[in-house]
Amino acid sequence: MLEILGGLVVATAVSGVLPIVNAELLVVTAAAALPAVGVPLVAIASTVGQMSTKFSLFAVARWAPSRLPVKARRALDRAARPLEQRDGAVSSLVFASAATGIPPFYGVSLAAGALGVKPVSFLATGSLGRLARFAVLAWLGQRVGSEALEMFAGVIPAVVGG
Repeated sequence: MLEILGGLVVATAVSGVLPIVNAELLVVTAAAALPAVGVPLVAIASTVGQMSTKFSLFAVARWAPSRLPVKARRALDRAARPLEQRDGAVSSLVFASAATGIPPFYGVSLAAGALGVKPVSFLATGSLGRLARFAVLAWLGQRVGSEALEMFAGVIPAVVGG
């Protein structure tokens, strides 16, 4: 059980950087394969994996603007000024992106870092959004996935053997 949860943390971390690795499919599959683990542990493990890479992207984007040429840095500062008065709106966008994937959380993580969103705010709202997303997916994986696994368990031997 711990091996699978650890693997889920690593795999969802990889999916945070390489979109070709589908975190949602990993969560649904893990929840279906391990119904005894429970939705909360699958959701928490997935959130830890995803947020480790999303926060790394955020941190790199937060560090990078200070290395920009002066003209580009001024333009970024002008873009960030209106957001400073709308911290709640930015946090809402981070949460919505983390929970729904619209706009893509990868881009929102980079933009939030570049625009100087507070790290604690990004980490809290992003984690809550991802936790909600992965909890729903894990619940669906347990509800629907166990029946699907049973169906495939019967179909695969028939296809391979026949």
